[in-house]
Amino acid sequence: MNSAMADTEPTNRRYGKKDWDEVRSGMTPTMSEVRLKALAEESGLSDWPLRGKGEVPSKYIDYTWEELHELHGLAESPERIDLLIDILRETIAFEDPFGEMVATVDAATKREDKIGRNMLRLKIDKEFPLRFSGLAHETVDFCQAEDIRTLGEFAEFSHRMAQNVIVGGDFKALLSALTSGDEQGIARFLPFRPGNKGFHLPEAIGLVLNQLAENERYTLLKRYGAKLGPVETAKANLSKEQTIQLEEVLMVKVIEQCQYFGNQVYELDEKVRSGVTLERIFMVLNDPEKEIIAARVTQRYLQQRRGLATEDEPAKKKSFFGRLFGR
Repeated sequence: MNSAMADTEPTNRRYGKKDWDEVRSGMTPTMSEVRLKALAEESGLSDWPLRGKGEVPSKYIDYTWEELHELHGLAESPERIDLLIDILRETIAFEDPFGEMVATVDAATKREDKIGRNMLRLKIDKEFPLRFSGLAHETVDFCQAEDIRTLGEFAEFSHRMAQNVIVGGDFKALLSALTSGDEQGIARFLPFRPGNKGFHLPEAIGLVLNQLAENERYTLLKRYGAKLGPVETAKANLSKEQTIQLEEVLMVKVIEQCQYFGNQVYELDEKVRSGVTLERIFMVLNDPEKEIIAARVTQRYLQQRRGLATEDEPAKKKSFFGRLFGR
């Protein structure tokens, strides 16, 4: 579409040159680098139809109204320009009431310094995979879509955007905890033990168990011999086949964590061999139900690691409790 056609302002168009100039001048540098798809979702608008990492406001806001109509992807579908203005308008409107939360370049630098100092002080590994964290599934999915795989990449990404537009409230909660050095807040999402340094295997397994649904948790507790009340017993409603499948899924996740925490697995195994019970080791979780499941799943992993599943495997299959409790 040429500039003359753009100036005619078709009657079915909702916006014009003045509207475009307002929104393009109202975008902050950080907001201009957020994907239009994410901004549209956050604003509750129609999905931005164009795909790719380059689909951010900064791709468009340097163009005049006339030039905008000549861009590939917009020229043939001018209604997308209206959607683009809708997205930018909603973003600006949402940003203004929370102006103190919007990261300017200076504020982003200060926040980056705080996060870096706190991670260094607490010995938090920047290479920790986000998929091992306690972030909600939708937040992890969002991060993966943005090619954010590790905690360091998470922190780096957060420096470039305003907190109030991140999809998933737990993203902001973790970011806030890392920025302020809130150890309890960090422990909510990462295998961190308040009052200590670094990440810990028991807490990592605890994060895995946080993903269990209520009926899954009570089914495992019942299977492992925990005393349940009538209400909890009724919720333990998984079939035998479903329970076995659940245990296998848990084992895969525990193995992944143990592979990451290689040295700590060796230390934990040595403690168990010396007489320290897994129940005692997992008391740091401060959740009796979670401690029971964590101890049983970890015991199974250690048995496999030591290569104990040999000639008596058929008997273990016949008596699951015998396999776990040695009876």
